[in-house]
Amino acid sequence: MCSRIPVYILFIAAIVAGAPGCERTADSSNLQGMAAEPIVLRRGNGGDPETLDPAFAEDIHAFRVLTDLYEGLVTGDAAGNVIPGIAHAWEISDDRLTYTFHLRPNITWSDGEPLSADDIVAGLRRSLRPGSGSAYSFLLHPIRNASAVERGDVPLHALGIAAPDAATVTIELAFPTPHFLAVLAMPVAFPVRNGESATAAQFSDPAQFVGNGAFVLDSWQPGHRIRLRKNELFREADQVHVDFVEYYAVQDLLAELNMYRAGELDVTASVPGANVNDLREDRPAELRISPKLGTYYLAFDLSEAPFDDLALRKALSMAIDRRALAEVIGRGEQPAYGFIPDGVAAYEPARYGWATLSDDERQQQARRTFAASRHASDQPLQLTLTYDAGDIHEKVALAVSGMWRDVLGIETELDKREWKYFLETRDRRDEWQIMRFAWSGDYNDAGTFADILLSSSPQNLPGYDNELYDDLLDKALREPDPAERARLMSAAEATMLGDYPIAPLYFYVSKHLVSPGVQGFENNVLDQHPSRYLRKSGGG
Repeated sequence: MCSRIPVYILFIAAIVAGAPGCERTADSSNLQGMAAEPIVLRRGNGGDPETLDPAFAEDIHAFRVLTDLYEGLVTGDAAGNVIPGIAHAWEISDDRLTYTFHLRPNITWSDGEPLSADDIVAGLRRSLRPGSGSAYSFLLHPIRNASAVERGDVPLHALGIAAPDAATVTIELAFPTPHFLAVLAMPVAFPVRNGESATAAQFSDPAQFVGNGAFVLDSWQPGHRIRLRKNELFREADQVHVDFVEYYAVQDLLAELNMYRAGELDVTASVPGANVNDLREDRPAELRISPKLGTYYLAFDLSEAPFDDLALRKALSMAIDRRALAEVIGRGEQPAYGFIPDGVAAYEPARYGWATLSDDERQQQARRTFAASRHASDQPLQLTLTYDAGDIHEKVALAVSGMWRDVLGIETELDKREWKYFLETRDRRDEWQIMRFAWSGDYNDAGTFADILLSSSPQNLPGYDNELYDDLLDKALREPDPAERARLMSAAEATMLGDYPIAPLYFYVSKHLVSPGVQGFENNVLDQHPSRYLRKSGGG
């Protein structure tokens, strides 16, 4: 008998059902008559989603699957650009505060029931209801009264979202938000069948699942595989050219590579760094490497000693040789001397002032800074660095701890946790001192990085709280002039970097192996590749 996996307590309100080796499968009787050899696209996913509830999903493993299962008012094309989704057209008022969306006619859920404007409104309200715990609800805060609704200060119906009729949705903002359309393409803004009455099983049990995307949930074997089948009622079903998509939860990159080499995967989630050079020679046409908006960083627990000491945090960051670290990883990543990556549209990132120092000068300055901290003494300082299992995280932890020992004389205990336990504990600062994190851009705007360190953000895992930073970002979000907005964002980033709540280590590049039989895979800075745009020659 299948048991249920516990949910992620803080952020996840419900789901993930099943146990390893116990697979729940939808009724596939409607597949009779399908071609004898259906086309199956097999994708690496790097890990298992904590949930497939759009309101509460918060990891890339879930987002990949959810973009196949659902569609918002707008969506993304193969290159990551915002294009019409459920809405075929929209108008934006002259003051940039009111968005009016016009839904396509005859849009349905995967069970054939009509999808109306009320479903859109219900989905957005569900992500913002008081006490929901939605990790990404903060992205919806530009909506009028959104923050007050989430706090419980005003009722849900005061939210600036309405359905004047079954085919129209209006959204009123509190202030102009240039990236708002991109937010509406994210899972937190997806419609959800049954709205407030949606149950956990609706997102985990294939027999109860109802979506509106190009695919529907066919089966879920937790810790192993999620299988999707083509949604024949999708609005562009005739343009979807695979019958099934299989996502494999393979955290070990070498194991994933071996699956690909054995012909068991068509697209990998990533590529082991140690194998990149060999793959450049052996499979140059299959290896896809391109810039990506993503940052790998260490977070310090600012709530307790010793990391209430700015000098210590600065010394630890300065002691890390980021160029050497990028070489150790060996995947093409770029050293990070700021938080927001290069390549963000219309933005000039801030950077540490010491980024241009020679290695010797940087190390000397790190030692002087540490000597001036409250924690320099004859007894070596003992710290704990927490990370999740995986070859890259292990390499980073070993390299960083070695640098701290060699430059500052600090000893570091390495605390490796399995993925699920890592997720369950990362928001509880009493269970770690220093922890590895990463953030990938949800849309091409500096705000997708800056927002997570707002004092009010649930993604602010180090507990950073700076009134000036919050104020600069608030002004930036409300600023209609793009140049001034970028200046305010950069000033906010510089402020945060000077406080050292985190230690950015490197900027990502996306790395995939794509089988020669797969077409339609387009490199983009968001590293988004919905299955609906991919083709595969032959069958499974």
